[in-house]
Amino acid sequence: MLSTEKEQIDFCTEFNISGEKFRNSRLTWEELAQIADDFERKRNEHRNTVMQYAEVLQKCLGVHSLSYRVKDTKHLIEKIIRKNPKYLETGNALCLDNYEQEITDLMGIRILLLFKEDWLEVHNYVMGMYEEALLETPFAYVREGDDTRLYEDKVEIRKEKPYRSVHYVIQSDKGAAIEIQVRTLYEEAWSEIDHKLRYPYNLTNEMLANYINIMNRLTGMGDEMGTFIHSYIKNFQESLYAGVTDDNEVYHFILREIEKCDNAEVKQTIADKIKQADSYREMKKMSDLLKDVLQYKQ
Repeated sequence: MLSTEKEQIDFCTEFNISGEKFRNSRLTWEELAQIADDFERKRNEHRNTVMQYAEVLQKCLGVHSLSYRVKDTKHLIEKIIRKNPKYLETGNALCLDNYEQEITDLMGIRILLLFKEDWLEVHNYVMGMYEEALLETPFAYVREGDDTRLYEDKVEIRKEKPYRSVHYVIQSDKGAAIEIQVRTLYEEAWSEIDHKLRYPYNLTNEMLANYINIMNRLTGMGDEMGTFIHSYIKNFQESLYAGVTDDNEVYHFILREIEKCDNAEVKQTIADKIKQADSYREMKKMSDLLKDVLQYKQ
């Protein structure tokens, strides 16, 4: 791979690599061919490794589904060319000896969630299994205006990417890095569409870019609505189990209890019943709000 002039020209054309961009990398085609050949030789080993880690993560109850992959060799070489100028600034240029340690997504696992709040269970599972193997602090990419309370004090929050996901980079028992990405189904759908449209065509058309940004916001709204409905149903079921009642029953309950006696224990019972009624009213408000939103969207 990349050993002939034609292969090199085709590669640069496919990935839009100019002569200047290649020169800035300070890499030679011979060095890149060595990395490509080395990575191809180890592909099956990497595939077996990432599959083993994926099988462990699949056992987490918060996981809806997951996929895993070994990075495409051409994409690896393109990334090395693109990233090497920054490594040169630190005096640690990418090469055959260090690329497995420096490129953190040679192997990748993508975990998909149904609801955002499922992330906490996955986070605790990942940290419980692999905290000692972390190569960097876990971080979450979020959009401006997103509710980040779920992530606070647990992962670093970053806002420079157009997509949403939580990232963990761990060192496998073979030494190479594995990147674990966690996102919801909505976020995954948006990411795939964005990657399909934005990157190959380098969208600069303002109108099309605005439409893509609107799609991104709708993705966030979809996640928020799904989380809201899920929380509402969960709270409603818990309240039914706890015996939440409506205001009329609470009123008659209070009258009956007051008629019986007036001691501290009864007063506490009455107070607890009133709190249950308050919870019911709050859920009723959420229900009415949800109905209004759905009617507005129709």
